[in-house]
Amino acid sequence: MKTLNKIKAILFVLILLVVYSCSIEDGRNLNGPQTNSISEGLSRPELPQVVSGILADMRDRLHTQRDAMSVVGRDYWRHQSSDPRWTGDLMTGTLDDNAFYITTPYAGRYAVVKQCNLLLQGLENTTEAFTDAEKAAIRGFANTIKAHELLTILTMLDDNGIRTDVADSENLGPFESYDDALSTIINLLNTAATDLASGGDVAPNTLGVSYLEFNRALTARAAAYQGDYNLVLTALADSFMDFNGDLNTGAYFQFSAGGGDALNQLFFALNSTAANARIAHPDFVNSAEAGDTRLGKAVLRTDGPLNIADLTPGTHDVYIYQSSSDPVGMIRNEELILLYAEANMMSSPSDAEMAINVVRSAAGLGDVAPGGVDEDRLLYERRYSLFAEGHRWIDLRRYNRLIAEITIDRPGDGVVTKFPIPQNEGQ
Repeated sequence: MKTLNKIKAILFVLILLVVYSCSIEDGRNLNGPQTNSISEGLSRPELPQVVSGILADMRDRLHTQRDAMSVVGRDYWRHQSSDPRWTGDLMTGTLDDNAFYITTPYAGRYAVVKQCNLLLQGLENTTEAFTDAEKAAIRGFANTIKAHELLTILTMLDDNGIRTDVADSENLGPFESYDDALSTIINLLNTAATDLASGGDVAPNTLGVSYLEFNRALTARAAAYQGDYNLVLTALADSFMDFNGDLNTGAYFQFSAGGGDALNQLFFALNSTAANARIAHPDFVNSAEAGDTRLGKAVLRTDGPLNIADLTPGTHDVYIYQSSSDPVGMIRNEELILLYAEANMMSSPSDAEMAINVVRSAAGLGDVAPGGVDEDRLLYERRYSLFAEGHRWIDLRRYNRLIAEITIDRPGDGVVTKFPIPQNEGQ
């Protein structure tokens, strides 16, 4: 992205302002404007730089967060010869509250929240002649992204809770319980949706869908976590959900090999070595229905099984991304259709079956039998449709099935139910 050098400067100062004290690896030498020029009064030329910066910085440590959640959910094994914690802590269930797998995603997400808060502060202080619609669009964008980042952290920490009120770095709000934080996030999304409906999109938008459609899709996800299925259906009606559309349509993180931009670090070439590998969990491979094309996300290693950390030799590489510039989904049509099925599972079984059959048809499978959509069916379809996107661990936890279904691969392994609050996060 052309403005990335300025954006990185903004991020650097933001990280200094954030008091979470989590270390960010890969420190950078950054040069550019100070953030107070934004918070003291947003100018029109600054707006696209800030929006681009927020979208870019949402990608920070995305791979670490996805890997951590996929390992504890046994989507796959992550091996890095220089760091045994991938096959140690995350698989034994003994987590370190000062380890990279929580501190870096935590700091990265809250850095973006800080950027959104500074944008909102700058909007309040601006002397620029923004129209009411433009102001609504900016508020809607900032609060939608804030909600996304907070929800992502909440799903990691679960009932450890999170802070949602962090606008004043000198006077942080308290940790809220899981239920309270989820309600705060949903309220934030609903308020943002009202602004986006009246203001439209703020430029630039690289997601692939409108900010309002993204907001409503994200609201449906959060409402499902809350068990508010009426809100799930209401939000889906205003999202980009399309039963006849491409299941991969959705909001995406963008990457490129261009100078100064970021690469997709969730990409590994096939037949990766023990130095750096993502190996599909054998149960994912062995439990698939015959003919399920979603199994193609795990590709047989032609160099033979990989032996790592006393685990069963791994036969299949995770291969969702074919290059380091492939986009990574934030939320896709396939998830929305499955949310529709979940929301209708008890109240309207025929609608749930219709939705499940849309997904199964795309995967090369036949329809479920009438009355065949239950919790087991839903979790199977979500496991294969959303493989390696960080959902299985969350799904098993919210259906109280973590202990029963997480595979114990070696003696001494255990189940992670939540990530700890980072050690240096003062309470």
